[in-house]
Amino acid sequence: MAEENEGGVVKKCKKKKCPEGGGSAWEVAYGDFMTSMMAFFLVMWLIAATNVKQRKMLSTYFTSPGATSLTEGSSQLPSKGVFDVGSRSLTISTKIPEMPLPTVKKQEKTIKGRGLIPKIMKNSGGGTGKRKNTLHLYAIMMKIKQTIMHNKQLMKYKNQIKMEITEDGLRIVIFDKNNRPMFLPGSAKLEPYAKEILDIVAKQLKNISNKIIIEGHTDSLGYENSGMSNWDLSSLRANATRRELEASGVGKDRFDSVVGYADTRPMPGTSPQDPVNRRVVIIVKKY
Repeated sequence: MAEENEGGVVKKCKKKKCPEGGGSAWEVAYGDFMTSMMAFFLVMWLIAATNVKQRKMLSTYFTSPGATSLTEGSSQLPSKGVFDVGSRSLTISTKIPEMPLPTVKKQEKTIKGRGLIPKIMKNSGGGTGKRKNTLHLYAIMMKIKQTIMHNKQLMKYKNQIKMEITEDGLRIVIFDKNNRPMFLPGSAKLEPYAKEILDIVAKQLKNISNKIIIEGHTDSLGYENSGMSNWDLSSLRANATRRELEASGVGKDRFDSVVGYADTRPMPGTSPQDPVNRRVVIIVKKY
């Protein structure tokens, strides 16, 4: 305490005392700095101690806390999100948030698989009746394939038969290969194996009412010695195919048309002289 005498008046000045336990502003700033440094070194340690997968999981925890949780435990597999800290380990476990299950649509089946619904059925149109008919044609196609595959004598001719479901219906193509003709050269007489294949086809077609189209095709080579043009030959071969199907049980009223195209419609990607262009095509129409 200090005293001053001014004109006989005594003034007493008291020094201000600092409150107990008080501190200055620099101590608060220093504490914040140390907290920041500790957080910085913790982040650097996590980066150095984790792999890319673990860092992604940590990032997910801090951005979406409800999706993951951090628990203490023990593990011998650090690659599964475990960080060794002394005798303990920090384990990241993923939780799947509860969400309503989506409605799963049945996968659309395609024609390329065995025993599967053909993709063409999706756009067949005409309502349920036509869709069932398309499925029935597909079943017939598979039955013909299976019958031929189980016939040891016909197995070697399986690569000369092509079947598919198209917008028009079931399309069956039987074509020549070198040294394996369907007909005797320059004639409309069927080879024995060709008759057997047509008999198998007829057994599957005779009990349905779908109309049938038969096409005959030739290559661009002529048969001068036979005295017939390719127009004559393709028409005669188409008609011979019709007669064989009819003889095996297909009703005569089932045939919609029997036509010969000579060499005017070669198979795509082939030369006009290729033996595969000597072929007959059986189209089983949809309703």
